[in-house]
Amino acid sequence: MKRSGESSNEESTAKTSKMVSTSMVEDRQEIEARRFEYLDHPADVQIHAWGNTIEEAFEACLVAMFGYMTDLTTVEEKFDYHWSVKSDALHSLLFMFLDDPLNSFHAEPNFVAKTVKIVRFDREECEVEYYGRGDIFDPTKNPCEADIKSPTYSNMQIIENNGRCDIYVIVDI
Repeated sequence: MKRSGESSNEESTAKTSKMVSTSMVEDRQEIEARRFEYLDHPADVQIHAWGNTIEEAFEACLVAMFGYMTDLTTVEEKFDYHWSVKSDALHSLLFMFLDDPLNSFHAEPNFVAKTVKIVRFDREECEVEYYGRGDIFDPTKNPCEADIKSPTYSNMQIIENNGRCDIYVIVDI
């Protein structure tokens, strides 16, 4: 994990111009544009994220996790924070893909990503290199909407079908 310096706006990985981070969004067009939604769950929160590729779905899932913890419209894209994870299976790779950035949020530097980009996704070796573009979480400007403790393996699904990948992950709150 490491921080890198400032970069130009052209390097921004934002997929939409407007992003609302709460589960109150009901506009289907907006939900489709951001590529994730929050589903009802009796005790926790289920994130449903999707993309045309597994990489896009992973990226959307991580943005959704950060979006459940704070209003992403209040997060500035000031610097990149890099992660690299390796696992022995796809589901555990997804778990680690979410867990490492969550640890970066809960501990120094308290980083929150507004956008996420996968640099390298090696399915055979179960390795991912990726970065988030965002800022240090500041409770004076970034509202704390929920505290996600951890992703879970409970009902974790990665479904690839006809040029689309859907991911379902329950996060412990």
